[in-house]
Amino acid sequence: CSFISFAPSPSESFHKHPLEIDLTQSCVGELNTMVRDDINWPIIYGVGVNIKTGEIFPANFPDKGPDLPLRMARHFTGSHQVLDIYDAAVGMLRIGPFNYDPLRGVDLWLAQSDEFILKHLSTSPEVEPPHFAMQVRATLRYIQDNQFPAVTVFRNNNPHYFRRDETTGCWTPVRY
Repeated sequence: CSFISFAPSPSESFHKHPLEIDLTQSCVGELNTMVRDDINWPIIYGVGVNIKTGEIFPANFPDKGPDLPLRMARHFTGSHQVLDIYDAAVGMLRIGPFNYDPLRGVDLWLAQSDEFILKHLSTSPEVEPPHFAMQVRATLRYIQDNQFPAVTVFRNNNPHYFRRDETTGCWTPVRY
């Protein structure tokens, strides 16, 4: 089950949302860093906004939404472009279509320990959440199983669409 917990670029998503959102400050870098045992840690990992009061609060999004290994595969294989995958006007999430080059050595990465993956595939291994290595492994397995997503995932060049079920709050695949 997936709740609205994806992180599209604020500049791309806020202007499309029917609610007017005025982002006046973004707390990143030094402003969101504290030092513990000589290691830089984020003060807040995630933020939510109370749309009635405008107050922000620390938030944790345990569910990252549908097709996470597919979405992460884009970045693992070299794509640095952030995509706005949610359309607030129709209430749908759209993933793809896209392709990526096969990742050489994926078998070798999958054979490594969690500690090795954490050390070599994280920019900040000391402060990653506990599920980091598990998510990386799921992504690497996805890349291994879908070396050419244009053929195996996005047949006929069709994107994946999801809509949030109003009763359960879960993202469900839809034909569009």
